[in-house]
Formats: sequence, C-alpha cells, structure tokens
Amino acid sequence: MCPTNHSSLCRLLPLLLAADCCFAAAATTCYGAKVAKATHADTAAPTLVLTDGWRLREGEAFTGVNIREYFFTVEADGAALPPPRVQLSWPGVAIGEVYGGKDVARTADGASFLVTASRTPTGFTTSLPRQGAVQMGIFHNLEGMQAGAYRDKPYPATQIQAQLNYLFAARDMMREMGFADAPAAVDGVINLYGFETNFPNGHVDAPPHFHIMLMWNAWQDNHVCHFILDDAGKIVRNDHWVNENGKRNAAQSGPKPLGASTDMPDRSGAVRFVLRMLADGTGLEMTVPGKDKQAMIRSDDPARAVICYTRPNAASDWQAVATVTVRDDAATGLLAVTRDVNGQTTREEWRYAPHTGRILTNAP
Repeated sequence: MCPTNHSSLCRLLPLLLAADCCFAAAATTCYGAKVAKATHADTAAPTLVLTDGWRLREGEAFTGVNIREYFFTVEADGAALPPPRVQLSWPGVAIGEVYGGKDVARTADGASFLVTASRTPTGFTTSLPRQGAVQMGIFHNLEGMQAGAYRDKPYPATQIQAQLNYLFAARDMMREMGFADAPAAVDGVINLYGFETNFPNGHVDAPPHFHIMLMWNAWQDNHVCHFILDDAGKIVRNDHWVNENGKRNAAQSGPKPLGASTDMPDRSGAVRFVLRMLADGTGLEMTVPGKDKQAMIRSDDPARAVICYTRPNAASDWQAVATVTVRDDAATGLLAVTRDVNGQTTREEWRYAPHTGRILTNAP
C-alpha cells in the first residue's frame, strides 16, 4: 500500500490492517471520529471538550480539519476503556453526519456524542466486487483534503486521473489473460489499487502511483508493484516490494527502471504473470508463462484515456481491445468507467458513500 518515501510506520504496519487508530501502546485506549461539514469550505477547527482523563492526540495523522471534515483521535491511559463522550462546538459551520460516533445529540452550535471508532475513519476507499482472481480497490481523492506528503503542494489531478485509467485498463488486461474469470488462476489474489492524498491514519502514499499486486496470507506475503507516475501521468519506475512473513525481503525488493520486467509468483512459488514496463513510460506489457497470447496497456496521454491491447503471439501486431476512461466524483460519490470498443461505447457506474467508499448502487 505504501510507496517509495515510506516511513517506518508505513513499512511495518500496512494501513488496511491497522488495528488501532493511534498505534498506541497496549496500556493506552484510543478512539476516533470525524464530523462532516454540510457544505465543503475552508474553516477553522471546532472546539472540543473532552471527558476527564481523555486527551486529544495531536499530529495530522490523527487530528485535523480540511474542506470536508474535522477528524480527531482521543486517548487515555488504561486498557480497553469505554468510549468517552465529547462536546463539539463549531459556531457558523453547519454539521452533516458524524462518523465513528454514536448517541449523537445536536446542540445549538455543534454536537455531543460518544467516540466509538477504534481507528479514526478518515479513509474512503471502494472495494469493487471481486472478479475471478482480481480485486480492485479505488482510493478516492478530493481537492482540498491533501495532507502528509501532499500538503501545501498542487493537487495531483493529472496523476489521479492517470492511475484510474491505468487501473481499469489493467482490469481489461487481466480479463484478456484469463484471470478475471478464474478465481483459482492464482494461489492468492491479484489486487489493482490506486493511491490516496489525504494521509488517512498516517498512510504515506506518495509519490503518485498505482499498484498491481499478487498477494496471499493477508498482507504478510506478497509481491507488490508500485508504478510511480510523473507529472504527465506516465510511468517512471516500479518500486517493487517482496514481503515474506510480514518482513521485507531486501534482496528481492527495490526500484526497477523503465524497460524492466517483474515476475509475479503466488504462494506456490510459480510465476503466474510477468509485467514489463515500456521503455518510454507509456504502459505495461503482460505475459503469462505457457501462453502465447500477450496483453498490453498503453497511452501517450494516460490522463485522457488508456488503451488495452492484445496479440496472439509475440510475432503478431497489437490489436486494440478497449479504450478506457474513468471519472471519479469523490464529492458526490460516483465512479463512472467508459469503455470504447470498436466505436461502441459502454458505461459502468458505481455509486458510493463519499465519506466511506461503501458501494450504494451499481449499474454496469
């Protein structure tokens, strides 16, 4: 999940497995919540009154404000303490939903509630239904929520758009090579994931990139490709990780330059597919041991669209399968995937809860 300028937190504790919102010692209890604004706007943080014995955990991984929400983490000495009640005062700001809280009572200028989430709910990722051996995780991004490595920098809209197009073109590539139809095609799962810019729970997800992973045994054992993107959305290298029993295999991990290939084995040790970066950074070629057929995703302008190609063997010409364009409206919660196949356009829509990423409806 974590890319190249990883912190020790990122290296040792993958975010999706984090069991505790503040990564505190066992003798400390912590809870987190976020309070949404009814309307996106730059505002100061609210005032928070805590129950005796509880304190606010500082640092933008745990507490902060952005155009969409105020999020915070509270902690107290002692193990497994019951959730505390807080009083939040936010004059002049219309409050929307409270996430990670219960027994919410609205007040004249804010709200009072119990803080109940074991991890501050700042991530908003959509997991699409698994297709065969392929699982997709769409990390949503919204301008004005940048934090961590993305704070005080231009919003990377081009790279965000490029990684979306690359990911869904990669889904076509996996379909063409038989992985999206066969759950048992690998002993594990193929994950196609993007990146996030809001530093949720301290997740250092920079620089911009997209992932193609083959993993098993949760996050303990895996091969992870981080395809790092330049300002135009083109690939510049692969920061390849090999994790074994929860530890990085330094000898097998490291950056790979353009033109390099990466073998992707599963739990059995058998290489299930090979990814080669094109030398000009425009995409990836995919081969499967024992198959003549090959596939490729490529674009001179990946922020506009990415094309999936196939050919029956290495001696044949590439033929376009589909031109893929993705739009993700993280403010309203609409993910739309457009595929153009020989002039025929299809549109796939996923509606999701903007604050959580949970799928609401879909109309493929």
